[in-house]
Amino acid sequence: MADERGLGAARPFRFACQRCGHCCSGGGGQVWVDEDELPALAVALSTTVERFAALYLRRAFDERAGRERLSIKEKDAAGGPCVLLAGANTCLAYEARPRHCREFPFWEHVLAGGEGYESARATCPGIAEVVAPARLAAAAADLSNVLDGIAPCPAPRAGCCLDEDASGAREGAWCSGLEADRALEHGRAADGCRFGAARPVACRLGEAPAEVHEAARAAVRAVERRHAYPSSYGPVAAQLRSRGWRAP
Repeated sequence: MADERGLGAARPFRFACQRCGHCCSGGGGQVWVDEDELPALAVALSTTVERFAALYLRRAFDERAGRERLSIKEKDAAGGPCVLLAGANTCLAYEARPRHCREFPFWEHVLAGGEGYESARATCPGIAEVVAPARLAAAAADLSNVLDGIAPCPAPRAGCCLDEDASGAREGAWCSGLEADRALEHGRAADGCRFGAARPVACRLGEAPAEVHEAARAAVRAVERRHAYPSSYGPVAAQLRSRGWRAP
């Protein structure tokens, strides 16, 4: 279910974590850790507070707080993935992760809009900007006209692709934020699909050749550019969830 704490932000948004690990593996930055969080972090790594601090923490100056604080190290001294990140998206201390991690993306400078918001949205596909109804209507109408020239797959898949996998993502079933917004705003159940003619391109084309899918995605991106629509791309179910959709 989408977290709606960002609806009061300078640029309103909803958020649903997609467990992609992007926020833990980007470039330089600090993950602040308070002293009272150290015991739980040490337990999560089956070690002592002293050893956890020696292996995983450093001291850095927090310009917003105006003081030096503890911060989690990165794997590379020059920046990169968090040292607690295992593989692409698994946090070794997830249940004990610092408040700084837990509160993302609801940080003050993100909620204020501007560069902080743009940086967070570029990093996190779970941030779904709330688009003004007039812009959504214009972009959705434009997209409908574009897609009218793209025929559905001659042998459409039975049922709904959102039912096939508990994680909500069959291979290739990805869509843009515009497609997800259009589906939720204009979709009507038809032919075994929750969203009928407003379904995303990946659902619309089914098992069509890859080059057909790519041409359709290029058309969607062109519509986004024409309407300066906030760009995002991810698994269909994840895009829908970040906009407040819940599976029946």
